[in-house]
Amino acid sequence: MLINTFWKIFLKIIGLWILFGAFSVIPQLSTTVSFMDGNLNVTALIEIWGLLLLSLFLYFIVVRFFIFKTDWIIDRLKLDKNFKEEKIAINYNAETILSIAIIVMGGLILAEALPSFISRLYTFLIQKEQFKDYTAAPWLIYYFFKLILGYILLTNGKTFSEYIERKSQ
Repeated sequence: MLINTFWKIFLKIIGLWILFGAFSVIPQLSTTVSFMDGNLNVTALIEIWGLLLLSLFLYFIVVRFFIFKTDWIIDRLKLDKNFKEEKIAINYNAETILSIAIIVMGGLILAEALPSFISRLYTFLIQKEQFKDYTAAPWLIYYFFKLILGYILLTNGKTFSEYIERKSQ
């Protein structure tokens, strides 16, 4: 494997990890309303939502560069320079390694989301509230979708790696 290929794989894995971390910003948009204590301060709410939307936009830009513009990052940071050897002795192609990384990330996401989802679901069922009145409902939905995402990544790693490789060409 060439040094350049190693850096491409490494940067794409970092980009995927950042992408999955960006999903935690979404429930924060809806929970900001529940912390207003019944007093609607429109200015503060707009500021908070503006910052959250800005952070989502920045996540989008960073993820786009890390997943689809890896050559640009490698060239700008000169990551493939100053190596004594041109190749690393790994006998797998980039798509296989990326597929394995996606499967591992899916497993980690699933393992991280399952206890949180069960805990929030248990709390919701004990409180015997309606779902619309439950203040942590956005987080319950978030962990549910995170469970689904982890499962999809775990079972379809090869499909995602093929898509990423195709779009980065």
